[in-house]
Amino acid sequence: MTARLSKLAGELRRRPRAFWLFVGAAALLVAATLLLFAAAPEPRRVAAAGEQSTAAPVRALALRPRPMQRETRSSGVVEPRRRVSLLSETRGRVLRVGAAELDSVAEGQLLLQVDPLLAEVAVERGQAAVARAESQLALARDARTRFQRLAERDVASAARLDQAVNDARVAEANLREARANLSEARSQLRKKKLRAPFAGVLQRFPVEAGEFLREGDLAAELLDLETVRIELGVSDREVVALKVGQPVRAELDAYPGEIFEAEVLRVGAAADPASRRFPVEIEFDNPGRRLLPGMVARVTLQLGAPEPMRAIPRDAAIDEFGVRFVYLLRREGGRDIVRRQPVEVRDIPFRPGQVEVVSGLRDGERIAVGGIRALRDGAAVRIEAEAELEAMVETEAARAALGAPEPPRATPAAAGSGGS
Repeated sequence: MTARLSKLAGELRRRPRAFWLFVGAAALLVAATLLLFAAAPEPRRVAAAGEQSTAAPVRALALRPRPMQRETRSSGVVEPRRRVSLLSETRGRVLRVGAAELDSVAEGQLLLQVDPLLAEVAVERGQAAVARAESQLALARDARTRFQRLAERDVASAARLDQAVNDARVAEANLREARANLSEARSQLRKKKLRAPFAGVLQRFPVEAGEFLREGDLAAELLDLETVRIELGVSDREVVALKVGQPVRAELDAYPGEIFEAEVLRVGAAADPASRRFPVEIEFDNPGRRLLPGMVARVTLQLGAPEPMRAIPRDAAIDEFGVRFVYLLRREGGRDIVRRQPVEVRDIPFRPGQVEVVSGLRDGERIAVGGIRALRDGAAVRIEAEAELEAMVETEAARAALGAPEPPRATPAAAGSGGS
């Protein structure tokens, strides 16, 4: 290469005209280059893909303790206060019935009557036996009194007096036996009529007139619906916050949008060995018998007094490969930016749209909420408004009431796309 340049320079020296033409062309090229640089517009910096000229709009939520009521919700099946199976205590043919299946009956109302003929005969015999025993007792007492007087005069022997005393005792025993038999006969006569022990509804009444009943046959199943009950199971952390008599709210699918008031009737003192849950019994007044056995109710139990919690929207805490973080709002270089801040959160029972901040943030710090899916660490943002958690909770409740789906939660892949 050096040899070629030396050769070219030697030829240019031997040809002066070509040499000067080459120098002129080089000078013109340099001048044109300088002229183009001078006329070119001022260079501008091209923004990267994530640094757009317009900052992303977000809302700011200030972290502070807010009083929140701890609650637990559970579902249960409505049951009657009492469910009694009425069995036949006698035998015989049914003469008549006083109600039908699914009827409402009053306390003491006649449900059925069994043929009482044999029982009435037994009562008559019992009454006759009592009368006979009373007469025999009167004679025995008179004889005893007479022989006692004769014995005092040494007219009657002591053995005869003892016999008279014994006859009186036997007569008294016979009278007691006759009276017991009469009571039994009268009881059997009363059992020929089956009456409702309380006001309620006949869930089952499989008896018809003319049917023959035996002892132990099912005659009716009676439900007491003046009040109804639901039994729930709660955990050990929840049962200690419940007390008898505290108010309870319940909703039923059968009555959408209606809230029913109830109270805690009983709190179990021991957990069920199988489920490890403590039984809690809830009682509802049931005017008009609107609540029927078998209906499903969703019960809300308040656990103690309201407690301060540092709650944030669940969507504000992004989960990236098992690590939770929020976008903390900072003021740097005269603009609002976001910084990733790792946090520890835990679920708030039965508040699916919120989580409680355990650590990682201080009271008063502000985080970005709403439209944070495409943000990255250090990105500039535009704060549109100060968010209120209470308003966001109302929006969440309205969305749930309308049946609208919740906003999609962040997946690791989606969260990772903005954190590089």
